[in-house]
Amino acid sequence: MKARLLMLIAAIVLIATGPQAQAADPAKVKMALLTALSGPAAPWGIPILRAFEMGAEDVKMSGEFKVNGKAYEWDIITYDHKYVPAEAVKAANKAIYSDQVKFMSVMGGSPCLAVIPLMKENKILSLNLASGGKQVTNPDNPLVFRYNVTDELMYLSGLPYLAKNEGIRTMASINPDDATGRGGLKSAKIGASYHKVKIIAEEFFERGTKDFTSLLTRILAKKPDLIETGQTDPTSAALICKQVREQGYEGVLLLRGANPAQLVEIAGPHAEKAYMYLGGPIKPENDYQKRVYEAYDKKWGEASWDGVIWIAYGAVPSLTKAIVAAQSFEPEAIAKKLETIEFETPTGMLSFGGSKLYGTKRQLLYQGSFYQLREGVPVFLGDLDYPRDALD
Repeated sequence: MKARLLMLIAAIVLIATGPQAQAADPAKVKMALLTALSGPAAPWGIPILRAFEMGAEDVKMSGEFKVNGKAYEWDIITYDHKYVPAEAVKAANKAIYSDQVKFMSVMGGSPCLAVIPLMKENKILSLNLASGGKQVTNPDNPLVFRYNVTDELMYLSGLPYLAKNEGIRTMASINPDDATGRGGLKSAKIGASYHKVKIIAEEFFERGTKDFTSLLTRILAKKPDLIETGQTDPTSAALICKQVREQGYEGVLLLRGANPAQLVEIAGPHAEKAYMYLGGPIKPENDYQKRVYEAYDKKWGEASWDGVIWIAYGAVPSLTKAIVAAQSFEPEAIAKKLETIEFETPTGMLSFGGSKLYGTKRQLLYQGSFYQLREGVPVFLGDLDYPRDALD
């Protein structure tokens, strides 16, 4: 009799507490991250994945992701597109039709441009760490946000510094022969035109190229003051740096997107005095950055750190803030909030804008950090300012 009574009590407790405990568990919200986990762009893609995971974990720990009183947390589903547009399309199809995601982030301009038609057709709201300038950020893509350093701002802020400190008046631009590279060249032309720097050489290469000798020979014949690597991946930028110095070029190098550690490893002493744009400071400069940096170092090690992490880390928390502000999962409602709110990131309070340049407020207003390699060590030159009238 006593045993039956105990079993009855246990059953009542299970019935009373089980559903409540289950209801208290946060519901999962899927987000697809299409990034490069292999190939030459992996030095960007892998840190981006880790930054997204850390940002999602921060949201979970905060307990602030609630809509209409219900708690949620992120489920980041990752796909390796290898920085190949066709692979990105394949991954997007799986994410949308098989995994049923409603939010997406695509790393890289060419992969992003390849996927945009699918995102538009299915009303997928996306925060993309992608180049591509106006091809990505424009009024025809109402749910497509660009959550990365703006290509145009890098040139608008960096070229005047180089003109003043290095005396540059002419430049050559090297880009991959794809949508990302062509968008990068357009962005370079915007910055060069604004600051009256003449582009005297334009060169494109197939991704995966290892030998840039003939391309660089054509450029050197025109004697530019500056050679910049546009939307080149970190591995190719380092190879270009090494090979152009071996050919005797003594002018200024601006390596867009270079990974400092990889640059030194590949180019060695030839990397000396090269300028770099990075997604943020290499070492933490405030308490927020210190916390993120230490957490990353503890889990994955300092060697794989990349400046892109600063900006990528804030993507998931920023989207979360917009969803909470909208109290809705409707993409149009969330997009309206994203266009108006400010959000805290490791690099400070940021917001979207760019209505003058892009015709829409869906470009993150952030220009990144400027560095120069000196004696094998990247030296921080500052977060260079840019002409506000060029964007809004």
